Amino acid sequence: MKHTFENDTISSGEHRRDFLLIAAVILAAAAAVFFFQVKNRTSGTVYAIVEQDSKELMRLPLSEPGEYRISDGDSYNVIEIAEGGVRMKEADCPDQICVSRGLIQKSGQSIVCLPHRLVIRLEQLGDQELDAVVE
Repeated sequence: MKHTFENDTISSGEHRRDFLLIAAVILAAAAAVFFFQVKNRTSGTVYAIVEQDSKELMRLPLSEPGEYRISDGDSYNVIEIAEGGVRMKEADCPDQICVSRGLIQKSGQSIVCLPHRLVIRLEQLGDQELDAVVE
């Protein structure tokens, strides 16, 4: 048995609506990408916030290169700030996952050393939000 459909053609008005819908979706996606790019370029300095056992140990601006050693009993970690980012240069933890994480540079990224309960997270702060820098 053969079925036929009487109005199975698409009118030019439907093509136009489809085109406008697709164009609107593409435009919205482009606007979202632009918004997030601009948001990531806002003024303010990116800081590496170093925490151990949920307590802030230091807040280091990524604009100032240097090496910092964190010791806790027999364990240690060496943090390096260079090339506009931060990395765990050295650690005596058994798995070395924190060291293999490499350089992080963007606000919101983090490095975690679970055996030493140490977290480095990047945060972008405006000048008015900064209270103090621990050295």
